[in-house]
Amino acid sequence: MSQSSLHDSIHTDPNSPEVLKQNVHIALDHVVRIQSLARNCLHGIQSAYQGGNSPAHTTGKYLATLMQALGTLAEFFRQTGVGAYPMPPVPESQSASSVPPTEQQLIDTTAREVQVLYERLKCIQESNTIAVNLLGAADTISRAR
Repeated sequence: MSQSSLHDSIHTDPNSPEVLKQNVHIALDHVVRIQSLARNCLHGIQSAYQGGNSPAHTTGKYLATLMQALGTLAEFFRQTGVGAYPMPPVPESQSASSVPPTEQQLIDTTAREVQVLYERLKCIQESNTIAVNLLGAADTISRAR
């Protein structure tokens, strides 16, 4: 395999980080456009009954365009799989101090969450055991009579 064909196959891999980054940027461009369309739609709705404006025009023009853009974004997510990736929330200030969690921090957080769920399940199982024992005792007493 030549160096150029290896290089091309890396760039065409749909699971490569470069393709993901590119798809995220495209999705963000879609989101910016949708935000603009949503603002236009809101403005159109707010002024729909003012003189010279028609509610049907607002529905036809703004809402249809917004719905089409949302459909396009949803289809892009389905085709690329970008929508399936968990994305951390964007902090209010885009400062350099906002560092994503490390792998160890994610592992620790997940371990704590699993421990909490395990403890909850253990408590439920203990409660179920008590309920079964009480029902069994009540059944035994009723049979003895």
